[in-house]
Amino acid sequence: ARGHRVMTISPRYDQYKDAWDTSVAVEVKVGDSIEIVRFFHCYKRGVDRVFVDHPMFLEKVWGKTASKIYGPKAGLDYLDNELRFSLLCQAALEAPRVLNLNSSNYFSGPYGEDVLFIANDWHTALIPCYLKSMYQSRGI
Repeated sequence: ARGHRVMTISPRYDQYKDAWDTSVAVEVKVGDSIEIVRFFHCYKRGVDRVFVDHPMFLEKVWGKTASKIYGPKAGLDYLDNELRFSLLCQAALEAPRVLNLNSSNYFSGPYGEDVLFIANDWHTALIPCYLKSMYQSRGI
């Protein structure tokens, strides 16, 4: 509403009927492997809503697996949570650079590199670390 371009990024835990596949995929290093993530997108109330698509997220959906998002039951974490949220953080850092979003009358194209990241919870705590070590160290 104040003229800022805003994007939220979250795991794709469900099909989200309004989100469409952008056909954009990126590779991120998670542990000892390279994983491919895709981005889904919808534009609602002036916000680009981006969902990171990877089997590590979608396979753990309440109601489909009888598990909760962060663990099989309250108080018990999945063993791959660190890998899943490392993947989310790396994908979040790539999204503004690689997504060419033309959903607004005021903004179009990639966000570029002049962005502000807000790491909202422990799930996104690696964003500042990755930003400094993987991007700023290369002048990005």
